[in-house]
Amino acid sequence: MATEELHKSFVLGSISYSLGKKAEESKSHEWTVFLRAANPDEDLSLYIKKVHFVLHPTLQPPTRMIESAPFEVTEQGWGEFEISLQIFFHDSRDKPIELSHMLKLYPDNDLPPPAHGVPKPVVAERYDEFVFNSPSDGLRQRLTAEIVPSPKGWRHSAHAKYFTDYDGDAPQDSLQQIYQVITAQLQEASKRRRIVEDENANLAAKG
Repeated sequence: MATEELHKSFVLGSISYSLGKKAEESKSHEWTVFLRAANPDEDLSLYIKKVHFVLHPTLQPPTRMIESAPFEVTEQGWGEFEISLQIFFHDSRDKPIELSHMLKLYPDNDLPPPAHGVPKPVVAERYDEFVFNSPSDGLRQRLTAEIVPSPKGWRHSAHAKYFTDYDGDAPQDSLQQIYQVITAQLQEASKRRRIVEDENANLAAKG
């Protein structure tokens, strides 16, 4: 019997806001680490039972168990560190999936903050997929259920305007565009080569 494989796309990341010059030295930023669906309307808790976040030991408590979407933790601090996650799925016979994310508080460049207004938050996120091999019947039903717009989807997040909208078709579209450009360049190069060959042949005939 062939192995049934199902996929679910997700985004793991963090967003950090500077609290300004008046903030405490030990609490210079407010940040949120999150696990969200790639689809802005999808409720991850349909198939994710809970997410266990392991933070820096100086934060109390250093571990947080989030049992419903949105799966995120918000804290204040000044330092960057690696955050570990364990993702538990409904009706799963497998061990929880373990992931990690490096919290990012500061932008890559050294540009000065804007003279007026609030500086943009620092967002660090990556797109990935959960892969389920031969899931249980209960989990399969959850994974294949129709996605209905949910208030727990990240579209309704206070951070939504800063998140990357990962379109599942975008990578394929991008590859198709690249292919078309390369094909056009090859055709043009082939055309130029034929012209040069014809010119060389005419010169040889005259010589």
